[in-house]
Amino acid sequence: MVKGLFISLVVYSLIAIWYVAPWLKKLDKRQALTAPLWVHVFRYLALYLLVARRDGYAISDQVLNVVVIGDLTGAALALAGIIFLRVRSRLGPIFAALVLIASITDFAVGTYVRSHHGQDPEATGVWWLVFVFFAPLVLVSLPLLGWQLYQRRGEALSGPK
Repeated sequence: MVKGLFISLVVYSLIAIWYVAPWLKKLDKRQALTAPLWVHVFRYLALYLLVARRDGYAISDQVLNVVVIGDLTGAALALAGIIFLRVRSRLGPIFAALVLIASITDFAVGTYVRSHHGQDPEATGVWWLVFVFFAPLVLVSLPLLGWQLYQRRGEALSGPK
């Protein structure tokens, strides 16, 4: 599972560097922030942990709560950020920054909590797909989002609705 996660991180990073970053440079601020936020909207996939647990994935209540709450928070903030960007509200970039901060915090807290609950069980089935393909996509989107927030900090929200 860890090998698959690492391979996905490498592949997504190459896609981000070779294709996504040049594409984001061509967009206006609003669109360039919206694109990486869309990845985070789907973090509600963490709710699948409830099904995986029922099907035998051994995860503690504490780890389950940290993962689900962190990911649902990130998803809600991302959706709100997209809506604010869509209507050209100055809250859009603020919510994009909140997604970045909340996601880094979620990752750090999740790593800490998991380290205190022993070895994670091997993911199987759909949860394996989420862990190996979606989680690395979320991680790779964070530097893209941070880069756009930094590079476009003085730029106005413009572009067509």
